[in-house]
Amino acid sequence: MESKIDFALELLSGRPLEYIKSLPRRQLLEIDEIRLRSERPMSLSVGSGDVIVNEVTASPDVLEQIFRCAFNYSLHSYSRELAAGFITTRGGNRVGICGTAVPSSDRKTVESIKSVSSINIRIAREIRGRAEEAARICFSDGLRGVLVTGPPSSGKTTLLRDLTRIIGSKCRVSLIDEQNEIAAVWRGIAQNDVGCLTDVFAGYPKPEGVCGAIKTMSPRAVVVDEIGTREDVAALGYALHSGAVLITAVHAESCDEAMKKPAVKELLAERAFRYALELKPDRSVRAVKID
Repeated sequence: MESKIDFALELLSGRPLEYIKSLPRRQLLEIDEIRLRSERPMSLSVGSGDVIVNEVTASPDVLEQIFRCAFNYSLHSYSRELAAGFITTRGGNRVGICGTAVPSSDRKTVESIKSVSSINIRIAREIRGRAEEAARICFSDGLRGVLVTGPPSSGKTTLLRDLTRIIGSKCRVSLIDEQNEIAAVWRGIAQNDVGCLTDVFAGYPKPEGVCGAIKTMSPRAVVVDEIGTREDVAALGYALHSGAVLITAVHAESCDEAMKKPAVKELLAERAFRYALELKPDRSVRAVKID
């Protein structure tokens, strides 16, 4: 059975591909990221460390080949992804691109990238069951609003993904996945399990996605990652007043800090959340009931 590292290998060529294919299967499955820099050694991220592979370098031609393969040899079809500097590929893996920007005529946006200098292939990690205990607590008396809080890289997206899977296996959910990190849609198919009753709005700006979901999909719950702007709050308020339950996340070191953020305070005033889930540095989760 193919794993997500196998899908990543489909993008590689040249010496990087030869080296990684030569590794024992156990080591392959431990790789989190494959980083290639023009004419410099390849590095592999494994756990919290980086392994430098001095004997393998990536030529400009190899980087260009991987770049074009990731974008399905059709750069003009992926202008938004090019501007963002990354694309989701088969299996939900994410390919980040670094190079020289080709600006638009008004020089306000990036139209394309030339002279690719670095590529990072991030292997998708889907941890099913991560939110089971949190869901048991938060939804013990029915579907309720939940706010996930935690610092960057604490696992908020992983927790949201599993909450979406759990809810989306029981009722209609609209997932507004602006960065395509939760469902990891590739060619219209979610590469991660987000529940059979979940409709994914991939790549939509949050306000447009939320309002579109309410108007077209009549969800019982709306899931949105990383709120912050006034426009986000206005759209979520619209969803709330339309009868949808909100499941979302915010960057914060603690629940107390999250509650002080203007966006959260506005939604709390509307009684949008019954629980907050606080992610700790050790990846444990604390459920806090909001009065």
